[in-house]
Amino acid sequence: MLGVDFGTESVRVGIFDLNGRPLTFASEPYPLYHPHPGWAEQKPDEWWQAFVAATRRALAQSNAPGDAIVGLGADCTSCTVVLMDEAFTPLRPAIIWMDVRAADQANRIAQIDDPARKYN
Repeated sequence: MLGVDFGTESVRVGIFDLNGRPLTFASEPYPLYHPHPGWAEQKPDEWWQAFVAATRRALAQSNAPGDAIVGLGADCTSCTVVLMDEAFTPLRPAIIWMDVRAADQANRIAQIDDPARKYN
C-alpha cells in the first residue's frame, strides 16, 4: 500500500505492508513562491515531479515492484486553489493556504450575518 502526504514544503511517500506496517518512507521537496508580498503559490507540475521522485525512491528502498501496490491513500494541505481548464490542465500556479492577498475581502465577508456563512 502507498500513502502520500502533500505538505507545504514537500511530498512524503510511505510504503506499507497489507497489515499496515511501514516498510519505507521517502520525501521530496518542492519550492514555495512569493511573487508579491502576502502571496504564496506553488506549481502543480512540481508537486507531480516530486511525487514521482519520492515514489520511485520509496519503491527502490522497499525492493517492491510497482505492481505490488494494491492501494493508495493521499492527503494534502487544506485551502489550496488550483484553477484548471476543461482538460484539467492548471492555468496558473496554485494559491496555497498561507496566501493572504484576499484578506480584505475575507474580512468584509466575515462581517456579513447570513445563515449560509454558519455552515461548516
